Amino acid sequence: MDFNDKELKPLRLFQYLSLDVVLGACAGMYFFADVVGIGLGLIYYVLLGLAVWSIYTLDHLMDAKQKETWPTSSRHRFHRQHFQKILIVLIIIVFIGLGLSWYTFQISTLSIAALGLGFLILGNMVIVKYALTKFAVLKEFNIALFYTIGIMLVPFVYGNDDQLPSAFWLLGIGYFAIALLNLWVLSWVDAPNDNADGFASIATALGEKRLVRLLGIWTGLGLIFILSLYWVLLSFYYIHISLLLIMFLVQALEYFNALDKGKAARQRMEASFLLPFLLVVF
Repeated sequence: MDFNDKELKPLRLFQYLSLDVVLGACAGMYFFADVVGIGLGLIYYVLLGLAVWSIYTLDHLMDAKQKETWPTSSRHRFHRQHFQKILIVLIIIVFIGLGLSWYTFQISTLSIAALGLGFLILGNMVIVKYALTKFAVLKEFNIALFYTIGIMLVPFVYGNDDQLPSAFWLLGIGYFAIALLNLWVLSWVDAPNDNADGFASIATALGEKRLVRLLGIWTGLGLIFILSLYWVLLSFYYIHISLLLIMFLVQALEYFNALDKGKAARQRMEASFLLPFLLVVF
């Protein structure tokens, strides 16, 4: 079975290549840089984008080749159809990223921390996919955790000359809550395809009914936590809290909108992670 490229619209291609995730991660790093009051050069966003794209693309390629049968998911069919081309681009991007990182930072606290985080992420991917599939229940939790740490890393390293504000950590917890809700809802949306293709996820590990109950609990707890930040943090951070609240509500609404478990839901959820770029105009 071949993937029909003629039906592939530019926006869909943008999503299949995880470029929306890349922009969302860059927006997240900008969010935390703004929280600690520092400006980051373009090189930091370029390197973060290259790293995020490489990790997500490697994950999709591994999924696309995990089984001999043709994947059910259109995203994985795309990566299966163009496996060799994407793999070559991935290798080139990895070397470019490593070269830029070495040229810019050489051996430093940031480069060592980023490299360590990268190995943890790769190790987690291999363990969940091939070694200990019983840990699939933690797959989305680990991804959300690594994602949040990744976008907070540079602001943390360059913002710790003075003591980091408590808002940095509290907003970080809020961001993690949003990322995890996003991944759990997407796991629920993708459950039919994952079951058909044999991919491990929290939906396949717990079952959809248990996951739906967990989503309800997490939605309630996350909403309470983010709203409480209005009382805990200074008014200076209200714009940051409000952005988190909107992002969280977008994910939650897709959970409640059970009738729309399709591509439009994914598009809206991923687009919400671009909202931190609004801080540019505030």
